[in-house]
Amino acid sequence: MKTAGKRFYEENSIVERYQRQSVEFSQAIGMELINDKNFKDVADRFDTSPTTVMRRFDQVSASMLRETNKLPEVIAIDEYKGDAGGEKYQTVIADPVERKPLEILKTAKKKH
Repeated sequence: MKTAGKRFYEENSIVERYQRQSVEFSQAIGMELINDKNFKDVADRFDTSPTTVMRRFDQVSASMLRETNKLPEVIAIDEYKGDAGGEKYQTVIADPVERKPLEILKTAKKKH
């Protein structure tokens, strides 16, 4: 059978385009992350890699971040192992009183 070499993508509400996991799978991972689980535990529970869970964390946290015009009285700075922009560690700056992230830096290097 001869084909024209073109691909056609149909609309699918279960899996988003270019994704391998279902929308519900991503939502379930997001819910586990909200419930204070660590990346490795969530990855083990869902039989996936910690990197996949970290990418989902980045997607969920990006929607929670707003521009900070004034820093709170207290801030918390922590680094976590990730894989963003070719860097091994990322830095999160958060408001520990309100329990909200203020900024996620794609590197843990001092100059940034």
